[in-house]
Amino acid sequence: MDIRRLEAFRKVYELGSFSKAGQELFLSQPTISAHVLSLEQELSTQLFDRLGRTILPTQAGEILYRHSLEVFAALENAKAEISLLQKKIAGEILVGGSTIPATYILPKYLAEFTRRYPDVRVRLTVGDSQEIIGKVSSGELSLGVVGSSNNDPDLLFTPLIEDTLLIAVSPNLPGIMEHFSDGTVRLHPDELRNWPWVLRELGSGTRKAFDQSLANLGIDIRGLDASIEARTQESVVQCAYYGLGLCVTSRFAVQSFIDRGDLLPVVVEGMSMQRSFSIVQNAKRYVFPAMRYFLDFLSK
Repeated sequence: MDIRRLEAFRKVYELGSFSKAGQELFLSQPTISAHVLSLEQELSTQLFDRLGRTILPTQAGEILYRHSLEVFAALENAKAEISLLQKKIAGEILVGGSTIPATYILPKYLAEFTRRYPDVRVRLTVGDSQEIIGKVSSGELSLGVVGSSNNDPDLLFTPLIEDTLLIAVSPNLPGIMEHFSDGTVRLHPDELRNWPWVLRELGSGTRKAFDQSLANLGIDIRGLDASIEARTQESVVQCAYYGLGLCVTSRFAVQSFIDRGDLLPVVVEGMSMQRSFSIVQNAKRYVFPAMRYFLDFLSK
């Protein structure tokens, strides 16, 4: 099987477009189409359903894509090991991060690591915790840094850094200053249902941690007035800043707003929200040299 044809197929699968795949690989669209057609003829099956401008993989396409990831990973491993023989750390690491690690934690690590090992290429993917965990599980990412975990026996979670979740609110939210004292807004758990909230989407580690903290107080998160649901911490904080409701977010994302007085910290009686950001990796996948050095770098 020609590796160039397989690469063209992979790009069409990932981008959902022959023309975009051509742009990515610096090839013409007819060349990309010819590569995919040659693969289909070689395998005696159709790899994509072409529905007008929509490209959807067939079941055979899904199977080939899954195995193609292993093929390209193996090639990267081979190049990395050969570079290691020359005492040169090189290769590509596909790193994922949920929104807080990707925005506030990983950039510092990546900057120092790539300065130390300039021949290593790093691609950073951002998503909520469950998205990143899913991509690590499927092999689309080498590793991830996330704020939650699951019970998949094939996944290994290693704590990286501790985080505190804070509730914050704008001083301009009507009525909130009646509860302000000594630099903080103080609320009883029973009062949480009385205020509008800006929450992260289902699947985020922040949402999961807040849900658990509420449950410990006997409160169902579905009973809150969730006026806004947002996919990023930045959106959550900005919505709270403009007075749309109380928000729950990492201290990394909100501390500067609190220091300036743009947002006020909220203390809820009996509630404390601590969590760990963890490195997640697929225990069944080969750890090639560049990734092994990156893991060692993160753990120091």
